[in-house]
Parts: sequence; C-alpha cells; structure tokens
Amino acid sequence: MNMHELKNLGMRKCVSVLSITWPQAAFHWRNGSLFRSVWARVGRAIFVGGLCMVCVWEVWQTMAAAGWIQTHRMQWQQMERAHVTQQAEQALEKVKSTAMSLAHAQKMEALLEHQSQVDELILAWPNSAFRMQLIHRLQQLAQTKNLHIVQMKFTPLPDEQGFEVGTLDFSLKGSQSATFAYWQSLNQLFQNGIWPKLTWRLLPTGEYALEGQIHLLWDADDAFTDTGVELQDASRVMAEKKVLSLEARALPDHSVAQMRLVGAVQSLTASHQTLFWTLVQSGQQTSAVKPGQYLGIENRLVLSLDAQGLWLGDEFGQPSSLLAWEKVLP
Repeated sequence: MNMHELKNLGMRKCVSVLSITWPQAAFHWRNGSLFRSVWARVGRAIFVGGLCMVCVWEVWQTMAAAGWIQTHRMQWQQMERAHVTQQAEQALEKVKSTAMSLAHAQKMEALLEHQSQVDELILAWPNSAFRMQLIHRLQQLAQTKNLHIVQMKFTPLPDEQGFEVGTLDFSLKGSQSATFAYWQSLNQLFQNGIWPKLTWRLLPTGEYALEGQIHLLWDADDAFTDTGVELQDASRVMAEKKVLSLEARALPDHSVAQMRLVGAVQSLTASHQTLFWTLVQSGQQTSAVKPGQYLGIENRLVLSLDAQGLWLGDEFGQPSSLLAWEKVLP
C-alpha cells in the first residue's frame, strides 16, 4: 500500500464517520437534546472557554502593542535597552576621563618644563655670566614656545650707583597664549626690571605681536656671582697656567711607563736654594726636567727627586707614581 492509497483510505473513513455522526447530531439539534448529555456540555464549556481565552489574549496583545499595558517582557526589554545605553555612556565617560587625564598630564609636563626653564634662568640671575648668554637663553625660550623673533637685542648702559645697567629690546610674534606666557616668563625672571614700553596687540593675520623694552639693573658682586665673572676669571687663569705648563712639557709624545731615570744635574747658579734637573730618557731621546713640568702623554706632573727616584703627581698635584732610577742613584 502506497501513500496515495493510504490517504484515500483515511479520507473514506472520515467521510463515513461524519456521515454517520452528522445525521445523529442534526437530529438531536432539531429535537433540542444535543447538549443534554454530560460530555456534550463539557465539550461546549471547553469550546466557549477556549474562545473566550482567545479573545482575551487578542485584546491583551492589542493593548500591549498600543502601549497601554506594561508587560514583564516589555519591561525587561526596556531595562536591557537602558543597560546598554548606560554601558555606552560609561564607556564614553571613561574615554573622556582618559583624554582629560592625558591632556592634564601633558599640560603638567609642559608646565613643569616651562617652570624648569624659568628656574634655570632665575638661578643664573643676576650674575654677569648670565648677561653674556642673555640673548641666547631668551631665544631658546622663544623657540620652545614656537614664537617668531622679529628683533631681540641687549644694549649695555653706563653703571648707575654701582649697578650694572642694560636695556633689553624685543619683538616677537605668535599665538595669544604663547606670547602671554613669554611675557609672564620675562616678568618673573626680571623681577627687578623696569618696563618703559610694553605692547601686546592683535595682527591682521590672526597672530599676536609682543613688543617691549625692559631696563635691567643688577649687582655683579653680590652673593650669586659664584658662577659669574669671578669663576670665569679663575678658570681662565687656571687654563693659562695649564697651557704654560703644557708648553714647557718634556717628552710630550712619550709614555711615562717607557721612560727611564738616568741622572740628575744640580744648578751652580742657585745661591739660596738648590735646584735639580732630572735626566729622563725615552728611546733615543734624553731630556732634562724640573719640578712643575709635565712629563709624557699621561700628563704627569714632576714633583720632587729623592733617593728612590722621580716622584710624579696627578692633575691635582697629588703624588700618584714614581719613576725609579734605572740602575743606582748617581
């Protein structure tokens, strides 16, 4: 038996059942005895109840779709949407907080760098050594702020009441914040200065021009001149002494380790003190050296001569090595 035959058999059975049942139901309906039995009443109640439930369910869905009734599912969906929105807002706030923290860190770094530059200038003020590098320092400060220097010059003036006097003239162009910060730096740096002229104006190009003149006075002999002219003079004197000693150096291109002490010569013209020249040999060359001369490429200073040999010192004048006699004391 195939599917077609099975389908036909089922249809015939249904038709036969309905043909038998329908006349009976029609007969009982006409006589008013269709729902007298218990099962008929139960079936009718189930049918009516189901139909009412379907109607109520349809009305409920219609009112829920219209928004008149808040169901648990709709409340859950709204809560889920609110949660997603809150998460997005939290992520946005986190990004904003990170950006603000980064901007604050960059601003603090720039502020610390600016303060360190100002402190560096203030620490060097007001000695004369800073005056020599004044224009260079101020130009570097302007370059760090991306300012265009139109003019910057320093003019020394005659001293007034023991103070050194000078006039600083400058003209710069740049952004509003940069020019204002530069003026604040100068005002903080030159706290004892007098401003005869100061102009801050907006140019047609949108940039700001800062032009000013400040009258500076300082005492080069105060307590802050340890890095000023006195120290430079002392270093210059030491350099000149060192240069003179190096010019009188014996065997400059030879190593002290390869030298031999071969003899000593006493001066016959020394009336009040005894002077000795020490004979030092390196290779085929022999030279006479005296205390205070530098010896060899190691820059060893000749200090004294005794029975042990020639005592050599370092660059600070302290004994550091001994050049012993080659054989015995002559």
